[in-house]
Amino acid sequence: MKKITWLVASLMLMGTVTFTSCSEKTKDSANETVEEAKDDMDENVADAKADIKEAGDDFEAKVKKDKADLKENIDEAVAKIDAKIEEADAKMDKAAEKEKAKWKERKAELNKEKEDLKESWKETENETADKWDNFKAKTQAKLDKVKADLKD
Repeated sequence: MKKITWLVASLMLMGTVTFTSCSEKTKDSANETVEEAKDDMDENVADAKADIKEAGDDFEAKVKKDKADLKENIDEAVAKIDAKIEEADAKMDKAAEKEKAKWKERKAELNKEKEDLKESWKETENETADKWDNFKAKTQAKLDKVKADLKD
């Protein structure tokens, strides 16, 4: 009976020592894993912030380029409208009364289109980046209409 008691006591002591030392190793390993995960998370957050900033900078550059291109297109269309207005004025000077009314009406239409384009540019300067694509499409439609009208 004494042998069994000593045997059980020895096994219990060895188990306690074994499980206690494993527990410390497990705790250390868990702490290292937590630190590594924290470091990885910090790196990922920093990378994500850099990516977001880069995407924002790229989008801002795109909007600036689009605005410059649109301004160029508007200026070109306004110049063409001015030329058509001058042409209408010249034809009104030579035309009969019935024709003068037609050219006067055409001149009024051209002036309206010109003012619409100028107003669009004023709006362009105030547009924010998040509304830019919608605004660009709307203004481009106006430009297309003017160009089609000028071909007539």
